[in-house]
Amino acid sequence: MEQLAETLNWLYSLEARGEIYKLERMDRALALIGDPHRRLQAVHIAGTKGKGSVAAMLDAVLRAAGYRVGLYTKPHLVNLTERTRIDGGEIPAALMLDYIVRLREIYERDDLALTFFEFTVALMFLYFAEAGVDLAVIETGLGGRLDSTNVVRPLLSVITPIGFDHMDRLGYTLTAIAGEKGGIIKEGVPVVIGARDPEARLTLTSIAAQRHSAAFLIDREFSYRSHAPEHRIDYAGLGLNLNDVELALAGSFQHENAAIALAAVDGMRAEGWRIDEAAVRRGLKETVWPGRFDAVSHKPTVILDCAHNELAIAALLETLVSELGPGVRPRLVFGCLEDKRWREMASMLGPRVRDVTTTSAAPKRPVDPELLRSEFGKYAPAKAVRNPLEAIAAVVAESGPDDVVLATGSVYLVGEIYPWFLARHGRRRLFPEAAV
Repeated sequence: MEQLAETLNWLYSLEARGEIYKLERMDRALALIGDPHRRLQAVHIAGTKGKGSVAAMLDAVLRAAGYRVGLYTKPHLVNLTERTRIDGGEIPAALMLDYIVRLREIYERDDLALTFFEFTVALMFLYFAEAGVDLAVIETGLGGRLDSTNVVRPLLSVITPIGFDHMDRLGYTLTAIAGEKGGIIKEGVPVVIGARDPEARLTLTSIAAQRHSAAFLIDREFSYRSHAPEHRIDYAGLGLNLNDVELALAGSFQHENAAIALAAVDGMRAEGWRIDEAAVRRGLKETVWPGRFDAVSHKPTVILDCAHNELAIAALLETLVSELGPGVRPRLVFGCLEDKRWREMASMLGPRVRDVTTTSAAPKRPVDPELLRSEFGKYAPAKAVRNPLEAIAAVVAESGPDDVVLATGSVYLVGEIYPWFLARHGRRRLFPEAAV
């Protein structure tokens, strides 16, 4: 355990190098370990909202169809091992340690100083290749065009809805942001597009046309009908048509994500992948994706949600109504990062909650809880508790059995809080370890 802690401390120290958006570095890093990404069949997913949920649903369907699937998502909530999973299981901690030590030696010998994200992406590619997965489902980190995962040539690209996020690095218009996300579209590789905004759609379809990539658009090649508040949809695509598909994930926003995942399945079936209707239904019914309208406790009901931008907050508010009724006014625990539009999020959430406890979304560049308290105080009674565990514990303790407590604003905030609830059930991780 001591060696693991020391090795992880070294790995996290790479975060001080920041992010370097140059794919040439990633090409060099992967060449040093035999270009494992070239040995993978992959689906590559980008977008502003829902890409993690789409990845989780697609992974579950493909596993239900009998494939050995690697899933890479970012960021993790509780343990770094969550980011890299095979057949639903996290990479074992001891094996991850071996990979880190092995890669560190290779890269230091070649004087290649990777960033934290570059290193974890290289580890993922090597692990999936050496494990011999049938398929890898890979979520981008930030953007797409210069994201470290974008060295892969997938069999299918997927782009979920586009909105305003990370504007300092992706641009201040939807056209610019869509251009960055659309950077994952490869020459001749089909792309599923879940974006509805006209500017984003035009940008993405233009990129697809330039790269001779068949584009499958929501409300054009595929569509869905929601049965909200029931967790069911009907799906209509080019080759796949399903009625009354049951979803495991709560929230009407997941209905659109499920349709995008089904469009990806539709595209894969057209390319010869064997995915029958039974596998589709079982996978969507059994998908596990923590931290997304996730009821982790009852009496009071405590919901953890990773919403961290306006698109996601709007979906969260809609889900509160559909799942709990129009009269629900939760007690809010909120923290977010400096690069988010937190005033806009406060204006959306504040009028809909009973009271607010602002806190720090450690460890990443959090907005000062006192600033948040001042902003939320325009809409509802607000107080600041800097430590997120103290904040959630206090609000839960003060709440009655019929109250609803909602913690949101940042993936990092949910990651800080989640272990408190896992410990109450004798658990330390969100997923089981993968079989070696």
